[in-house]
Order: sequence, then C-alpha cells, then structure tokens
Amino acid sequence: MNQPIRTYRRTMQPPISLQVLVNNLVRHSQPVAHHHNTSIENNVERGLVLADEMHKAIPVMRELLTTVVSNSRNGDIHISAERYRNQLILEIQERNNYNGYALSFSVGSIEPDAASLGGHISISGSREKVVTISFSFPYQLMAG
Repeated sequence: MNQPIRTYRRTMQPPISLQVLVNNLVRHSQPVAHHHNTSIENNVERGLVLADEMHKAIPVMRELLTTVVSNSRNGDIHISAERYRNQLILEIQERNNYNGYALSFSVGSIEPDAASLGGHISISGSREKVVTISFSFPYQLMAG
C-alpha cells in the first residue's frame, strides 16, 4: 500500500517596508483619530524592512496604535522606529497625554502578545504630558 508523500511548503511572506506598514496602520486608525481630534505623524525612515518571520509582530503594532489613538483626546502622536543590534524598536509617542492610567493599563494587556513573539513593550511617562510606548522585538537582517 503506497502512502502519498506529504510535502510541506513554507508560506513565505514578501518583505514589507516598515514605513509603508505604519502608513497603512495610520490610515486604518484615521476615523478614530479624527473623532478624538488627534493627529498622527509617521516618522519611520525608509530602509527598515520586515522579513518573513517578523510579520507576526504586525498585529501587536496594530493593537498598540489602536490603543494609543483610542485613549487620546486632542492627541499629537508620533511614530518612529530604529534598529539596535538585533532588535527593532517601534516607538509611539503621545505628546498630549490625556489619561495615562487608562493608556498604561490598556498597553499592559498587549504585553503577553508581544512576549509570545520574543518582544517587549515598555511605557514611560504615563503620568506626564508626553508618554512613550516602545515595542521591541527581534530584528533579522534580510538575506541578500
């Protein structure tokens, strides 16, 4: 009796520019931002690219931005990113913090998702006018 040979094909995601991804996330958040009278600025530089395995971080990024926008009132949100060694750090800074306690609690609920990817979320200045949320996760250079 012949058994069929099973082949497993790994689905490869195409690389995506982090700047383009953030533009899409900002566009998705615009209705809520408009309702909360909040502006969002994408300061992510070109050149940072998410490789196949890093696509898993996209839902965490989406949830973080949604959380910051949802907790804003007359907000001034700036998004940036940098690579430090083998980590990518996405920073979302709210420069007109409305309710740091609610924001801090909401961001904390996302931490388990970040940890499952080998990442970490930190928040600084939750009691200040300017609050910064940092999401760091493993960054793999593109093989080229």
